[in-house]
Amino acid sequence: MKLIIKQVTNNSEEMAAMFRIRHEVFEREHGIAMAQLQVFDQTNAFHLLARAEPGGKPAATLTVVDTSGNHQLHESYGLKFDPRARAARYTQLAVLEQYRGMGLPLRLVFEAHRRFILPGQFDYSWLLFDAERAAVSSLCRQLAFTPSLDAFPSEYGLARSLVRDESAPRSRQAVQQVKQYFEQDRSDFR
Repeated sequence: MKLIIKQVTNNSEEMAAMFRIRHEVFEREHGIAMAQLQVFDQTNAFHLLARAEPGGKPAATLTVVDTSGNHQLHESYGLKFDPRARAARYTQLAVLEQYRGMGLPLRLVFEAHRRFILPGQFDYSWLLFDAERAAVSSLCRQLAFTPSLDAFPSEYGLARSLVRDESAPRSRQAVQQVKQYFEQDRSDFR
């Protein structure tokens, strides 16, 4: 099955598809009310939508938000960034059940890194992840995110923050390895 990852702009059909995916994953599967999830405007957020072909059925979504200067938010998750650092948060990653096991979270984060983090010259990227699975996640294993030692309650349940220092040699090397892997395996993604 081929999957296409595209940036979502103000297209109401694509925005509606994102919200349908999030409703299915967060509300129906995990019991998290959509009202608990912060809504981001287009000025500080970047959205991706993966669609399955043929037919272009929506499969997964991810939002990245510029959190630079939001020291209160960073501190609430134990993040200790330099006050002048540029930071971006990956959030509201949702993959419909029938598309799980295809590596979509890794692909979406990689695409967001390529399309938003690099051009935006961010110093750090971060996200919240299930506390029990954080250390063994593909994001830590393959993209060099580092999980926090402490777990804390979040809108997603018990979580750890995963952080990447974008200038660290380990981070740059991980991105290159994932890029090479995806270039070798382009058969299912465009």
